Amino acid sequence: MAFNVKDRPDIEDYVKLWGRWENSDSQVSLEDCLAFWQFIGMHWNLFGEKLLSKHVQKLPVLIGGSVSLICKEDIFIPDDLLLKDLFDKSLFVWYPKKSTPSLPRSKHTRIYTSLGVRNFSEAVKKHEASNSICNSSDNGKKLESNANVITEGLIRIILAFLANPCLDISAEERHEMVESLLDLTIIEADEPVNMKYMIELSGGRQLEAKATHMFRWEKNEARLLMPRIDGIQGMVGSIKYATYLSDTISQGLLHERADLVESLAELIKFGCLLNFELAAVEFLLKNKNLQLFAEDEFLLLHFSTN
Repeated sequence: MAFNVKDRPDIEDYVKLWGRWENSDSQVSLEDCLAFWQFIGMHWNLFGEKLLSKHVQKLPVLIGGSVSLICKEDIFIPDDLLLKDLFDKSLFVWYPKKSTPSLPRSKHTRIYTSLGVRNFSEAVKKHEASNSICNSSDNGKKLESNANVITEGLIRIILAFLANPCLDISAEERHEMVESLLDLTIIEADEPVNMKYMIELSGGRQLEAKATHMFRWEKNEARLLMPRIDGIQGMVGSIKYATYLSDTISQGLLHERADLVESLAELIKFGCLLNFELAAVEFLLKNKNLQLFAEDEFLLLHFSTN
């Protein structure tokens, strides 16, 4: 008799078992936890979803090699691995090390989501930490030209992406977005650009973490803060530079179209790793079935005059 339930247990028996585990406040072995969720995965349906949603209040978290059951309002699906690394691992719901045919990770995630577990990226609030460069121009060097950062290749990628007819972004909107980039003042900051991340838990509790980013776009001041380029070294430095630049620009341009941010960021990151070399950018855009249109090309004249 598995788990001290009847010989042919059904999903209701398993839910009752989980309730006993919840009430015992003891840890659950990895083997028992895996067996439980594999059974749930094999028998998951609308009835099971309603049953678990009603009766399951705690979900598994891996702490020190053992599984503890934590209030489901206080744990999250780790959908952003960079954010996950900033916080304690006890905030994240447990997954088996290896997926199984009855419980692939995608299905396990859908089950957790249906039970009310939130995506971590959606629950975290991001704030710009105070930075002395904001208060004094003495703490950074203003670049004479922004052309080393806001390159022609970058602008071509952005224009072609925004011009995709499927996105229904007017030429006027595209031009306004790109001009906001071309008008940026670039400041090489002496101090890092710090970001603060906060997560709210039940009972009004809050957890905070800080991280150093490479870029910050201050829209009100029309300037982009960034590290000194000569301090970026190696492949790790290059991928970090490309990632943070693409994220900052995409989020700044598409703050009203959040659904498009990730797609544009990936395209910009790819272009950045190619050093925005024009021939490479042209091939990249064709490969993505993107192109510039005649009404946008006047913005490229900016580069012939610099």
